[in-house]
Amino acid sequence: MNLIIIRNTEAPSNTNFVVGGRCNESLTEKGVRQAQELAKQLRASINYDVIFSSPVNRALETANIINYKGIPVIVDERITERDPGNLLLKSRDLVNKSEWNSLDTLRTKDGSETLLSLIRRVKSFIEDLKKNYSDKNIVIVTHNSISRAFWLLNSVEPKSIEEINFYYQNSEKMQIYEDYIEREGLY
Repeated sequence: MNLIIIRNTEAPSNTNFVVGGRCNESLTEKGVRQAQELAKQLRASINYDVIFSSPVNRALETANIINYKGIPVIVDERITERDPGNLLLKSRDLVNKSEWNSLDTLRTKDGSETLLSLIRRVKSFIEDLKKNYSDKNIVIVTHNSISRAFWLLNSVEPKSIEEINFYYQNSEKMQIYEDYIEREGLY
């Protein structure tokens, strides 16, 4: 099983530097162009068998644009964006990253989902993929936080909280193979 994890392309919350969370915003014009470019790159390099998407509109739009095969996109709630609690559409500067990336609790003081909660959702999703798609190349269109959870669950060495505070750029691709992970920005 090979996983190709793609972060949704640009949406207004990205350009406004606010927490987009599960807000069902459409892609920006730049986001549409990013997805179209990503589709060309996927067509040239990846033969996928199945494509999954978060139900959040910006991910689903990205998935539909990059889906050069025109196969049905499977929507799965477990790869939806983090629930940001009362930080929805507020400045990203208000996010306490050490709380958001907590591996000790499921919710922060402001009601946001923590990394532990995301990891649990993604682990369940991966277990189902292994049962049902073990011999497939799988494209997964999701979000920054969920991409980080995939990375953590498939890292070959333990990571510290400091190491996981990186930020996936819009349209960034990560491939997970049996024995290594490859990240590649697509701008």
